[in-house]
Amino acid sequence: MPNHPSSRRGLLLGLSAAALLAGCGGIPLRSLPRLARLSGQLLDADPAEFGVAVQLDARMAPPPQAHPWLLLKLTPRKAGSFDPVDARLPLRAGPPTGGLQGLDPAPRGRRWLVYSLPPETQVELRRVQALIRQARPSPGEDRGGSLSIGIEQNDLATAMADPALVNTPWQTWVQTHRSEGFFMLWEGTPAQLLAQARTAPPTPR
Repeated sequence: MPNHPSSRRGLLLGLSAAALLAGCGGIPLRSLPRLARLSGQLLDADPAEFGVAVQLDARMAPPPQAHPWLLLKLTPRKAGSFDPVDARLPLRAGPPTGGLQGLDPAPRGRRWLVYSLPPETQVELRRVQALIRQARPSPGEDRGGSLSIGIEQNDLATAMADPALVNTPWQTWVQTHRSEGFFMLWEGTPAQLLAQARTAPPTPR
């Protein structure tokens, strides 16, 4: 998936950080300040507080096996300077620790789907966080890399691919810390997510 140009911001402790979303091109301008801090916040987040919320047409209902994924990819700038990370972590239905701050009630005809990290995925995220911290360069070291963070929603959109609803609004909200609550990360339509699913290379299961 190509990087959205407005989603690339600054340096994260020597790592070039990019925040990506499956279904690029719909990042709200008001979300850019929070998006710019997403990589750093996720690195320090309590995995139990991480959450994803999707607002969509109330007629859309996913089957139990359909859910979003948290993607984390750390690539060294210089091969061999540290081990790369390529993690695809499943979320499950249910609110994160601390509730749903920042989410207003869905308008009439709309609904929220809320997801959090199950305990086993929380353990894996802590392991990935530790690997990313270990990859930070010490003063004077000539190393670094790119950190990509994404929310993959292809499975979720594909599972609800009703032709009558594919052009209805879809919003994706994310929380890294309960003290800051959710913010909108992306908005578009199921059709855009399905187009991304058709063109994206297969992801490991």
